[in-house]
Amino acid sequence: MNALKTGDIVKLKNGGAAKILSEFGAGGQGTVYKVEYEGKPYALKWYHPGTFNKGGPDAAQKFYSNLEGNISNGPPTKAFLWPLAITEIRDGTFGYLMDVRPDGYEELTNFFVGTKKKPQVRFGSFTAISTAAINIIQGFRELHAQGYSYQDINNGNFFINPSTGDVLICDNDNVSPYQVNSGIMGKQRWMAPEVVTGGTPDKQSDRFSLAVVLFRLLFINHPLEGCYSSPPCMTKEAERKYYGTNPIFILDPMNDQNRPIPGSDSNLKRFWPIYPQYIQAAFIRAFSHDVMMKEAPRILETEWLDAFFRLRAETGLCPICKREMFYSVTRDSSQCMECHKTIHRPALLKTSRFDLPIVPKQKVYLWHLDSDRNDIETVIAEVVSNPKDPRILGFRNVSNYTWKVTLPDGAQRPLPPGNIVPAKGGFLINFINSDKHSGTVAF
Repeated sequence: MNALKTGDIVKLKNGGAAKILSEFGAGGQGTVYKVEYEGKPYALKWYHPGTFNKGGPDAAQKFYSNLEGNISNGPPTKAFLWPLAITEIRDGTFGYLMDVRPDGYEELTNFFVGTKKKPQVRFGSFTAISTAAINIIQGFRELHAQGYSYQDINNGNFFINPSTGDVLICDNDNVSPYQVNSGIMGKQRWMAPEVVTGGTPDKQSDRFSLAVVLFRLLFINHPLEGCYSSPPCMTKEAERKYYGTNPIFILDPMNDQNRPIPGSDSNLKRFWPIYPQYIQAAFIRAFSHDVMMKEAPRILETEWLDAFFRLRAETGLCPICKREMFYSVTRDSSQCMECHKTIHRPALLKTSRFDLPIVPKQKVYLWHLDSDRNDIETVIAEVVSNPKDPRILGFRNVSNYTWKVTLPDGAQRPLPPGNIVPAKGGFLINFINSDKHSGTVAF
């Protein structure tokens, strides 16, 4: 059977059955259908016959068994549209059930290109971009921490809400235990060099692919596609060279052989200069020759998380034009990227891990205080403006903890949840229960 049709009933291995309602779309591995199961709508991915033939005679069975194990173990985080149930084998193939993508999410590909029918999708804010990056990074951090590797990270794996930065990770059928390969090597232009040249995907190759996703998320352009890597005809031998044996970063400070192609680099020209130096430095390192060729360590998920938590914290509204800008915490002033006015550095909340600009709507996350708790979601404090004088700022306690506030004269005051403490110089705020979780207001 090459395809399912409306009204077909597909039996699940758990004893249930799904009814085909319509087709969502088709890809290289299979077709995704909208189905009804136990009175609710779901998505069913149904593999094309012969999908696993290249992997050998038992490749399909190994893939089926691995998928069953993933279903049994459950998703690493709520960001994954994880397989929920597997079908019985029918006419030599099978499929699996997953939740339907909610409204408001766009495939990552739609952020790169547009058509007459579907305009290119834009993020609503730089804050949303940072949030999307954080959610993607944390998804793979949790996946790796639970002993898996994704093995096929590419532009079709992500659905992103452009307003909020919320992320859903799909196509999780290729996920396998570390050092186990399901027979899927990945998608060209996203694979790590060692996979392009014949190696087996693992969490280290995932980390390369993750860096590609993050680069494209911020700059749209591909990090390895420039003048050097754009021959008139892209052969298999050329792909192996440009993505495998000798990849060159388009902004490599030590090698200008592969600079961006003039006319196709408008996004890169616009966005690369405005991002802070530490973001640029992270990508220069991620796509350096030694890191790409595994002669130096790849960037860990925790390092990326720190970079993007810092970026999101340093994103605020310009006090003059009210558009987003990046505040520098290391210089006395910053230039707004929109109105180009010089903006003096605001007061800072100095913690043991970050210096956070004290600007309206700034959020202090538990991650800013303590990354050991592996929590990217919990907000401890939010900067609010005095309704009578918006120039006066304070911290609202939005946590479940009673803070301990130490004044410059040494006096201490408790601050229960829901209350506000003014952001005055020299105030020391213990947000949880130790010096590790404290911050000092500095002007």
